[in-house]
Amino acid sequence: ESVVAVSSFSQSSIKSASRRRRTFDPSVGGAGGNEVKIVGNYKYHLFTNSGTFTATKGGKVQVIVVGAGGGGGKGTGGGGGAGAKEPSSGYTTQTLSAGSYTVTIASGGAGSTDINVRGATPSGTSFAGSSTITALGGGGGGSGGNVGVEGGADGGSGGGRRRTGAASTASGSNTNAGGTGATDGATFTSAGGGGGATAVGGTTANSTGGAGGAGLTLTNIDSNLTSANFTTFTGMTVICSGGGGASDTGTGGTAGTGAGNGGGSASRAGGNATSFGSGGGGESNNAANAGNGYGGLVIVRYPINPPNPPTAVEY
Repeated sequence: ESVVAVSSFSQSSIKSASRRRRTFDPSVGGAGGNEVKIVGNYKYHLFTNSGTFTATKGGKVQVIVVGAGGGGGKGTGGGGGAGAKEPSSGYTTQTLSAGSYTVTIASGGAGSTDINVRGATPSGTSFAGSSTITALGGGGGGSGGNVGVEGGADGGSGGGRRRTGAASTASGSNTNAGGTGATDGATFTSAGGGGGATAVGGTTANSTGGAGGAGLTLTNIDSNLTSANFTTFTGMTVICSGGGGASDTGTGGTAGTGAGNGGGSASRAGGNATSFGSGGGGESNNAANAGNGYGGLVIVRYPINPPNPPTAVEY
């Protein structure tokens, strides 16, 4: 009888353990990234440079891709637009086979150093998984050398325009158009701000540059994305903001959080962006340099198996 009791108990335990294992999606297991860390029930791989994510076994991963920010324009330049953030909310789920997957991170667009050239528009940032996810770079800000470069470039979010006229256009998720400039008689005195993830770039009010469009708060995307958890986010709370437009005779446009402010009469240089996907500020009066946009980002995460403590995971 005691033998039968032990046998029955063992079978019951095995069935129970089997049920517990099926509660959790198998952890993919992976390698690669500039910062790798377990936070809560997830393992995160953060890429700030191009590289390879290696899945050591097949399974589901969740992915965010952030495009790089555009550079500011020069000579009463427009602000750089923000890069796109894909997908529109949260993460994209992909099922990967064991193997290596290419991650491409674009650098931020350079601020213009020539009034005949717009701020640079970065190439796309991408994760080539079971399908390729690409986030477009933000459009460069318009410059003051000639009519052909005064419009902000199209991009993820559009770059700010140096003068009145058609605004730049936006493409991709979490993107908006850039703002337009103003004219005071024959003098173009201020430029529009770059578009941000959650707001269009500001249009100028005569002597004040257009404000950069607002970006995305990191913890609204994922509550674990904080500087306390990841050194990658040191000094950052918001990403994908638009750069401020410049003003010749007044105040440069205020950037969205993490982007570069526009130059003004007191300080001509456009500010450099300081958060992922944010645009640089426009330069004022051809007296300094425009601000640089900030680079792109890819995040890959998956649940650890089993979670510790073993509670249900959102997936």
